[in-house]
Amino acid sequence: MMKKTLILSCTLAAMALGTSAQDLRGTRLEDRIGHGQDSIDVRQGLSLYQSYFKQGDYLEAIEPWEVAFTKGPLSQSRVYTDGAWMFENLIKAETDEAKKNEYFDKLMKIYDQRLQYLDALNSFASKKTYTTKGYIFCRKATDYYYYCPKMNNEEAYKMFRSGIDDVGLNTEAFVLYAFIDCSYRRYIADKENVDKRTDFIRDYMECNDICDQLLGQAKEFAETDTIQAQKIVANYLPTQVQCNDLFVQSGAADCDALERIYSAGVEEHKNDVEYLDAVLKTLEQFECDKSQIYFKASDYIYAIKPTPRAAIAKAKRLIEGGDTNGAIKLAQEAVDMENDEIKKSLYAYSVAAMYFKKGNAANARQWCKKALQFQPSLGKAYLLEASCVARLASGNNLEKSKFYCLAYDKALRAKAVDPACAGAANKACGSYAGHFFPKSEAFFQGLKEGQAATVLGESTTIRLNNAR
Repeated sequence: MMKKTLILSCTLAAMALGTSAQDLRGTRLEDRIGHGQDSIDVRQGLSLYQSYFKQGDYLEAIEPWEVAFTKGPLSQSRVYTDGAWMFENLIKAETDEAKKNEYFDKLMKIYDQRLQYLDALNSFASKKTYTTKGYIFCRKATDYYYYCPKMNNEEAYKMFRSGIDDVGLNTEAFVLYAFIDCSYRRYIADKENVDKRTDFIRDYMECNDICDQLLGQAKEFAETDTIQAQKIVANYLPTQVQCNDLFVQSGAADCDALERIYSAGVEEHKNDVEYLDAVLKTLEQFECDKSQIYFKASDYIYAIKPTPRAAIAKAKRLIEGGDTNGAIKLAQEAVDMENDEIKKSLYAYSVAAMYFKKGNAANARQWCKKALQFQPSLGKAYLLEASCVARLASGNNLEKSKFYCLAYDKALRAKAVDPACAGAANKACGSYAGHFFPKSEAFFQGLKEGQAATVLGESTTIRLNNAR
């Protein structure tokens, strides 16, 4: 009898391995669990464990789930997702270390078996249950990182990288935070290791960039799909804040350290545009864009193939040297070369700031408007435009007050589109309000609060100063 059972088990295992690469589109459950006693066991196992699962009774669900998992590896995708959820919760609730270890081993086996049969599982999956290797590696890495009794940080890091390299922008928020925490601990454990420091800085920037892009999408969704927008913000904004806090704690990115890290690399890769561009991006991210290594990397790039980022970097150097005209020319070139509208808006804003510094408020205002055409939610462009309008104020006191009303409108708009600008916008509003026309003199000018006015070709609302 034992020999017969062994032969049957080997046969089933061979069938399962063969099936793992098959296309099972259009199949029914019956087609995927075979026939005979095993198919009966799988059906009963599915029914029983799912009943216990719905009740949250995961301990009772284990035995029938095990039957479905072992004898019906291709029965349903939810065997894997339900199993992972059950064992995660069992680990968290368990106090006995031996049991925790047992549950953890089973959790890892779930991910490994799902990867083994992934192609076959995906072949009959719905849009909702279809998944990728990267997604599974991300989930496995997160559970390994949090629940492994003897967690190896390097092993966790490799798993995270395998998953995130595949999933990219679709990486879940909680995975991103676990990953950056793992990278942080890896760096802290060996602070003198330049490679680990470089990895940590790169990892942080990648996580921050993913959060930025998704939060940018949330702004776009805000008018058409508020539920989706709120969901993105609820997940990724706290994650970004946590990542930023962790990075600040690390002290990994002071400018002197970054210059030491990249000085040799820039020389070694002086013909590698992709590498040099990544260096510029990192230095800009941490406001180290006045260092010699920053300017040297931009010169190397520009000599090989002018890029928008290199042009902006060279423009900054010219600004430092007092050549505003040359800087403006390069910044305008960056806007023309760039295809990404978010980046175009930032480059256009740079041009506006240069014109403003030069004292040309009219041109600065026009470039603010260009920046806002590319990215309407760029609050700082509205704030700079407000400053331009205030600087352009001319005429008698009444006429000047209208300019300040328009500037006030722009500052209000800045905080409406970008809450991060609220502090600066409120301060600007307070300043502009001090220049509103005195209410005590308004009557003699036939002027009323809320009256419409036109300034610089734009409409505004008359506001009066009660204190004057």
